[in-house]
Amino acid sequence: MIETIKVCPVCDGNLTGYEFQIGIRRIERCHECNTLFDRSFLAQDEARQFYEIPSKLTTVMHVNELEGNVNGCIEKLKDRGIQQGDRLWISSNDHDQFVDCVEDSGLEVLNIDFESVRANTIDACVLLQNLGKSKYPLEQLLSVEKVLKPGGLLLATVPILDCNDARRQKSRWGQFESGRLTYFDRHGLTALLVRAGYSHIRLWLENEGVIAVCQKKTCKKVRPVLSIVLPVYNECSTIQQLIELVLAKNFSSLDREIIIVESNSTDGSRELVQQYETQPGVKVIYEDKPRGKGYAVRNGLGHASGDIILIQDADLEYDVEDYDALLAPITSFRRLFVLGSRHKGHWKMREFEDSNLLSTIFNFGQSFFTWLINFTCGVQLKDPFTMYKVFHRECLYGLELESNRFDLDWEIVIKFIRKGLIPLEIAVNYTSRSFVDGKKVRPLVDPITWIIALVKFRYGRLYSNSHSERR
Repeated sequence: MIETIKVCPVCDGNLTGYEFQIGIRRIERCHECNTLFDRSFLAQDEARQFYEIPSKLTTVMHVNELEGNVNGCIEKLKDRGIQQGDRLWISSNDHDQFVDCVEDSGLEVLNIDFESVRANTIDACVLLQNLGKSKYPLEQLLSVEKVLKPGGLLLATVPILDCNDARRQKSRWGQFESGRLTYFDRHGLTALLVRAGYSHIRLWLENEGVIAVCQKKTCKKVRPVLSIVLPVYNECSTIQQLIELVLAKNFSSLDREIIIVESNSTDGSRELVQQYETQPGVKVIYEDKPRGKGYAVRNGLGHASGDIILIQDADLEYDVEDYDALLAPITSFRRLFVLGSRHKGHWKMREFEDSNLLSTIFNFGQSFFTWLINFTCGVQLKDPFTMYKVFHRECLYGLELESNRFDLDWEIVIKFIRKGLIPLEIAVNYTSRSFVDGKKVRPLVDPITWIIALVKFRYGRLYSNSHSERR
């Protein structure tokens, strides 16, 4: 049962509920950031004091648990630019093996209390199994962020809820019997790191958890920016109204930019788009020929400067007023990837007024392809192919999108899922249009590209600049 009176210690969300009991430990779940936390310990003042952030960040991880990951951690730091002469601070002096290996690699290890470290002086910090032992993981990350130089690295080893052992053992997972207070999945951990001011986040999934490497942002914006990517091709009947609706939409906590990608329309859409060239907050990109919606979206992403990306079609199938609900989980850092689900609890998503048979075929096709992506990726999504894909820029780090048509929907969802960014689905308003109204899906050709995309992006290389990472 979900309760609305208790507060998550990670995101301050109010939707928490009981999951299971481990001895005297009551494990609850936050249904907003998906974190599990130990409610029984949080309620005890004597235990709370023990798990507060100490002046010297310590860890209870034993050397034999670390063995095997030592060299891997060091290599990951070096791959991200740490070199001889850089200053490295480790969360505990107890790990002689780790310290010796680091020093043998030519790096300098600082042997001082954390409270003695000055702000903006450290090239890299290492937290070994420490994150989540404190009641306040956000403050713990902020304290490390403070001492790092701009662009400085954080490496953390963290038990994770979607690792192989946790998935297999469920509530019997050994980490639940440790002294840890909070347990993240990869999506929640990434969101927490972004919230604490880190970027360029990369997670390596192992049996018990992840090795996370990220860096302190070099500059901070006063207000986050929303980039609305709007591909346009032969949409003269709707494009002007759509742009006016987007321009009229107000955001209280965000700045906004609109990236219009016009693909050399033949129906007068380009001339309509040209009227907005000088509009503040609007960038217009002109393509010499149409290469597909996916290509136009990728082109727009290359020109987007925002912290949050929202993909918007040029038709009027979707409701701009749904922006607020879609953006809320991302602006609060409870999720980094959101889908606007068109189903609203019913499988019949499309209803073409001019062809009931065609709409039935499309609805069955949608159900089949949704089952296919859920089965192969191990998720339970309702509408992975929705146009409304909203995500933090960090989700794109390390990825190189390559699809040119509607297979980009598959590529984005599959690659984000493989990074651990399982999307949150939020119901949105949707009015389908038929082929007479300008729908551009090719019923006989595009499904073939979708199958190819599924195989290619689910089982092929994930990151563009490294070896394959498979789950």
